[in-house]
Amino acid sequence: MSSWGYKTFEDEIACDWLEDLHDSDPIAFFVKCLDLTGLDHLDFLACIGVVCSAEMLCGIKSGPRLGLPNAAAKWCEQHHDLNCDFLIPRAIDALKLVLTDRSEMWVRWDDEAGQFDSWLEHQQELIEVLERFRREGTSNS
Repeated sequence: MSSWGYKTFEDEIACDWLEDLHDSDPIAFFVKCLDLTGLDHLDFLACIGVVCSAEMLCGIKSGPRLGLPNAAAKWCEQHHDLNCDFLIPRAIDALKLVLTDRSEMWVRWDDEAGQFDSWLEHQQELIEVLERFRREGTSNS
C-alpha cells in the first residue's frame, strides 16, 4: 500500500489527486470523483477520489480537519465560498460505500491490522462532520 498513515492525504495517490484538483475545475472534478454509478466493486482509485473529495468538501464547509496538508488547507481556505452544498449528500453516500467490503480501500485497510481502526474512525468522523453540515444547511433553507 502506498500509505504511510491513516489520514486522507497520507497516501501517494491521494497527494497526486490533490495536485489534479489544483489543475481542475473543482465542481466538475468533485462530481466526477463522487459518481459511482454502475460500479459493483470500488477500485482503490475510485475510493481515493471519494475520500479526497469528501475531505476537501469538509474543509470548504467546516474548515480543514487536523492533519490536512498545508496545500490542501490553503486550497480549502481559498475556495471557502465555492457553491458545493449540493455535493455534500453525494459525498456522504459515496463515502458510506467506501466503508463496505465492496471497496478495495476497505479490503486494503482491513489487511493493515494495526491501523484499520484508526482509518475507519477517521472516515466515520468525516461522515459525521458532513452529515452535521447537511442537517444545518437544510434547516437554514
